[in-house]
Amino acid sequence: MPHVEKDEVVRNILERLISISGRKTDKVYAVMTMESLIKDLQPQYSFLKNIQISEDLYTEDAVTTVSLRSTFQDVTATDLGRALHAIIFQLNRSLGDRAGHFFIKELRNTLDDDYLTTMREMGVDLGLMQLFDFAPFILVATILRSWYLIC
Repeated sequence: MPHVEKDEVVRNILERLISISGRKTDKVYAVMTMESLIKDLQPQYSFLKNIQISEDLYTEDAVTTVSLRSTFQDVTATDLGRALHAIIFQLNRSLGDRAGHFFIKELRNTLDDDYLTTMREMGVDLGLMQLFDFAPFILVATILRSWYLIC
């Protein structure tokens, strides 16, 4: 099975996160939110300072480019996975409950199996993230249904 390099995973995931959240909110807001999240997580994950996001907002296509100032190959898979998980989790929370559930599903559906496998090897399982994100709704629905049946 082909292995995806860490640099490519980071670049691709961040670009997709910006693209998906930009469709659910606004492109400028999505870029600003991503930059803010990365900055906020830098104390825990110093390697995130090597990420640069640039966007040409004045073109019709408004392409967002994520570039890396240095390689992520020396960063452990576990640390990189934790950082990606934190970014996805925080961005998901910023979108709200309803959009957030579909956000993770859309991200998972847009990635090739090679990326998903590499992410799982890093400790990031989008399927589990989606399940646990939706779990509170299931719990509330179950409690309400039980309460309704009792009354």
